[in-house]
Amino acid sequence: MSGSSLSDADVVAIDLEDLEAAIADGVIERERAQALLAHASTRRRATPSPTVDEEDVRLVTSFNDLFVTIGIALSAGSLVALGASFAPNLTAPAVAALAWGLAEIFTARRRMAFPSLALALLFVAAAAASVMVPLDRSDGSAIIIAGGGVGLLAGFVHWRRFRVPIAMAGLTAGGIGIAVGFAALVAPNLMNRHADVVALVTGVAVFLFAMRWDLSDPARRTRRSDVAFWLHVLAAPLIVHPLAGLAGAGFGFQIPTSPWPVLGMFTALAMVAIVIDRRALLVSGLAYFGGSILVLIERAGWSGQNLAATTVGLVGASVIVLSIAWTPLRDLILRFVPAPVRAVVPAPRASRGSSS
Repeated sequence: MSGSSLSDADVVAIDLEDLEAAIADGVIERERAQALLAHASTRRRATPSPTVDEEDVRLVTSFNDLFVTIGIALSAGSLVALGASFAPNLTAPAVAALAWGLAEIFTARRRMAFPSLALALLFVAAAAASVMVPLDRSDGSAIIIAGGGVGLLAGFVHWRRFRVPIAMAGLTAGGIGIAVGFAALVAPNLMNRHADVVALVTGVAVFLFAMRWDLSDPARRTRRSDVAFWLHVLAAPLIVHPLAGLAGAGFGFQIPTSPWPVLGMFTALAMVAIVIDRRALLVSGLAYFGGSILVLIERAGWSGQNLAATTVGLVGASVIVLSIAWTPLRDLILRFVPAPVRAVVPAPRASRGSSS
């Protein structure tokens, strides 16, 4: 194709297997292939993804993903039901073995997105349950520590073998279990008296861990961005629920007596979410936002059987409006963000020129 330019119809995605085959067939030398990969990596880091504001996460590659995941769920469910009748202590290890074996097929070989997510979660949960079930009559702290330790190890092993992003969240959840278990062991009344503080501190720690992954890929082009996404999903409820309790909504959802502190909390979370370009905090806070809207409607004199439907409709409309206005609103807010922060978060769409 010397002397001609590439058209859109000529462009295809080339993965590592394509390059290895090209090297084996003598189409390209290994040194040139490595130089090409290095050049492509440099360009991708320098150019933000055109879909970065959409928080692009690879969940489904085809409808076959859903089909396979249904099969996985049915198989695991059947194994749990049979195991509960014949060998309860062996059920969780059997499910973990099933999840690992299927991951060798659907993750390592076929690279299917949704089944890989399901299998990673299933493996970590089943591995943790493998030690928690036999200890069901032991001290609660010991169960949590043991389950957290095995969950952490299982997540680490799964991540090293398959590199499924959600496995890092499973690993982190195991670490949380260990920390909470030891805290309850050392200070037995801590969880009863200050569960909200423990959850908030834990959530902030996970959030910072997620941001570490985010900062390593501000253009949102690599697997690190997906890892950060799932860590944000884990951190969000741990942050939002305690803050809602401090704002008067209770630790766990309930209608607040005064809507304004909760609305202030939701606004602050929305600002953080927009700046870092992650929506998990907003999703976790929607129930509290809806409760505050409900209180405001009642105080305005609205009552009747359609009150709940009206509240849900207003919350839904707010989400839609925020989704539509996300990019221009983010471009505006980032103008007032300190330069050091602006330098490490995804660039505003307005500054991307033709890449938008």
